[in-house]
Amino acid sequence: MRVSAQLYTVRQVGDLAAQLDLVRACGFTDIETVGFHDLTPKQVTNVVRQAGFTVRSAHFDWEEFETRLDDILRMLEALECPVAVMPWLSPKARPGTAEGWKAVSGRLAKWADALSADGVRLAYHNHDFDLVDLGQGSPLDMVLSHEAIGWQPDIGWLYSALSDPAALLSRYSDRIVSVHAKDVDPLAGQGDERWRNLGQGVVDWPLVLRVLADSPCADLFVEHDETADHAQTLQTGHDLLMRMRSVEVT
Repeated sequence: MRVSAQLYTVRQVGDLAAQLDLVRACGFTDIETVGFHDLTPKQVTNVVRQAGFTVRSAHFDWEEFETRLDDILRMLEALECPVAVMPWLSPKARPGTAEGWKAVSGRLAKWADALSADGVRLAYHNHDFDLVDLGQGSPLDMVLSHEAIGWQPDIGWLYSALSDPAALLSRYSDRIVSVHAKDVDPLAGQGDERWRNLGQGVVDWPLVLRVLADSPCADLFVEHDETADHAQTLQTGHDLLMRMRSVEVT
């Protein structure tokens, strides 16, 4: 497992080049991108190449998959990126029924097949709304009922929403493509104030890493949704995971 950076963490820093400068200064060489960064696929590719990063995974929202699948494929091919992740459904687009989520998962499976033809794996990224039991399982269960779709667990959301997050990680361990390494203090509130730098929340990182060691997880993407100190968040996450990975995984 590589310790990598999720660029959502540094989205307020500046343009893509500025974000990559900060990520590099914190010791990272591998990243996960977010959409197209208000650039063309070629421009994204050029900026990333000039900065010397490897794009291990790329996030695109539902609307981008719906309307820009060709652009997604073009950018992933140019970046030699093997994983695309669908991380978000807006509240108005989220189904409220099992039948609605089955339709969503079916659409994701079709995109997974299209991407697979080009050598790209599609993964789904959870929040908390997709962990609720709808009587026929949770939305996440329905999505992962399609073997072609991988899973990118968000560790912070799991620990925020579930009483036994490690059990869910173990249940679907063979489907884990990568994780968002995010920490949380659920007692701090319901909004962004609950997120913490790695090691400063309630996540049991030694346990998480032991579960992930028995999975195909390739990347630990350091993330914080609303940090007040981007460099400190990245450096803290990088150092903690590098240290713990060497102890728990070897």
